[in-house]
Amino acid sequence: MAPRRRPSKSSTPLDERQQKLLREQEELQLRMEQLSRVIEEAPRIKAEREKAQREELLVDRSTRAHHRLNSTTLADPRFDQYPSRTRRRPLKAERRQTLLIFFGLLVVLALLVLWLLSVWHWQWPG
Repeated sequence: MAPRRRPSKSSTPLDERQQKLLREQEELQLRMEQLSRVIEEAPRIKAEREKAQREELLVDRSTRAHHRLNSTTLADPRFDQYPSRTRRRPLKAERRQTLLIFFGLLVVLALLVLWLLSVWHWQWPG
């Protein structure tokens, strides 16, 4: 004999809790289906990305190879991708010019300080 449900016009807290759990279960089922689809599609998306990267590298290499005086040898990618790691040393003339500018500005600053001291000295005798 099947248990009879009594028709109640007002739902009990237990019924409300059961309905809430059923809704949560349905939402979790939908989320699981979405995640399983994403998991199934992940290898295909990864393969597409890798293929696009390979094609981009091939196009990039071919344009670089033509850039070098139309040579038939392939360009060495180590030197094209990364900027030079060593800094250029300043030339002797540049160092001398920088030093002269520094000392010139230092003299101007000293003169400014002396002038300010003399002006302040006249304002506050004592």
